Amino acid sequence: MNELKTQIKPVKQLLALATVGGCLLLGALGAFLFDKQHWGINIALFSVLLVTIFLLLRRRQQPLSYAGYALIASGLFFALTFAWRDSLILNGLSALGILLTINFAFTLGARKQLQRLNVSEVFQDFFISTRYGINSYYGLLTVDVRWDEVQERWGTIGRSVARGLIMTIPLLMVFGYLLTASDARFEETINQLLNWGWNKEIVIQYLLTFFLCSWIAAAVFRGGVLNQGLIQKRPVLPTWKLNRIEIVMILSTLNLLFLGFILVQFTYFFGGDTLVQTSQDATYAGYARRGFFQLVSVASLVMALLLFAHWLYKPSSQLEKKIYTVLAIIMIVMTMIIEASAAHRMFLYINVYGLTELRFYTSVFMLWLVIIFILFSLTALHKHGERTCFVFGTILTALLFIVVLHVVNPDARIAEVNLTRLQAGERFEANYVTSLSADVVPTLLTALPNLSPKERCTLWSNLQSHRVLKASSDNWRGWHWSRNQALTLLSETSSQCNK
Repeated sequence: MNELKTQIKPVKQLLALATVGGCLLLGALGAFLFDKQHWGINIALFSVLLVTIFLLLRRRQQPLSYAGYALIASGLFFALTFAWRDSLILNGLSALGILLTINFAFTLGARKQLQRLNVSEVFQDFFISTRYGINSYYGLLTVDVRWDEVQERWGTIGRSVARGLIMTIPLLMVFGYLLTASDARFEETINQLLNWGWNKEIVIQYLLTFFLCSWIAAAVFRGGVLNQGLIQKRPVLPTWKLNRIEIVMILSTLNLLFLGFILVQFTYFFGGDTLVQTSQDATYAGYARRGFFQLVSVASLVMALLLFAHWLYKPSSQLEKKIYTVLAIIMIVMTMIIEASAAHRMFLYINVYGLTELRFYTSVFMLWLVIIFILFSLTALHKHGERTCFVFGTILTALLFIVVLHVVNPDARIAEVNLTRLQAGERFEANYVTSLSADVVPTLLTALPNLSPKERCTLWSNLQSHRVLKASSDNWRGWHWSRNQALTLLSETSSQCNK
């Protein structure tokens, strides 16, 4: 047994040193890839390099599970989307997808399970994984690597290298100065080699990028390769409890309030346009603006309330369990009706004023909430202890929604809806549509031939100042599929117009 331990220690030490080397290598590559470049293919390349080095370091360890490979694929997909879609909102959702994937990976390493998660455990894991990521570099350098062993084994060589540098550098400077002073051509060659055009700001940028990229690598490698520090002490949450009287008072009162609101809303559904326009708001805009976002907030708060109540309520009998289930189902049904009212308001608003990013993404969020309510009914309400399956399903559906949004290309869909309104002779905001990301440019250029001369001139004039023209980069590290496609199409269309 002692012989086995003595054999394992050098292997762990070498693996820790290789991990440090991998972090430093990725730091240098990251500083090169993100050198004053726009986000694009560089993020995807850095992620691929990170995963490649990770798999190389793990090759002699236990193989990854299917869940582990699925998480790697998920992270790589969201990293690749930074070079696919130009929309800032989609990029933000991709970053959220990466964070959720990393949190899942931490949970898989620490708890060895994903499907059985409580809401509190998700927040605990997010907090602990964030703290773990911050402390990983320090832990890697001070705990995982045994520097006393390194000094014992490589100390003589290291001291010799240091002494050699101390003696070599001054001699190199003296002889270099004399030789450059003796020949103008040699002096010019040396100046060109040493003149890298660096200033204080560039040096700081390189150092920060190097440190950040190597830090990310340290967090990934320490947990996935060295398996160090994943099991940490988790905070103990307070054990509150709600009884049947409190549950009935809270849910019943809110259900009565929702019922009253729904009864009033039915007059709008059945009263038609006349009732909307003769109401106190007087316009569709006032009717939709006043209520839509508040109603979406109501649906979000209802989901949070039901989860909180489900966590705190500990029924002692089947009757008490049914009381909560019935009241919760009634609240979910009425919330669905309230969401239908919100959707109706949004439908009216889009018909009059068109589609925008805010209206599109809020409508998508509302659709996701409907799916979450259905999922909650099929898991937590169907069986009181199945809240864990609901949490996993919620995060999984969120990731799937982000994937679908990238495939759908929201900016292009927004442009299509507004162009349809333009062709129908309705209100069209050319300034707004052309202010969207590069994802919208192909759709707008395709529609140009079908527009009237005046509309075509206005749209083309706005496209001449599109921000994609300012964000263009000749360096391959900043290459971006959507921006490159938009620039190519704008160039081709411009040449055709000049003819």
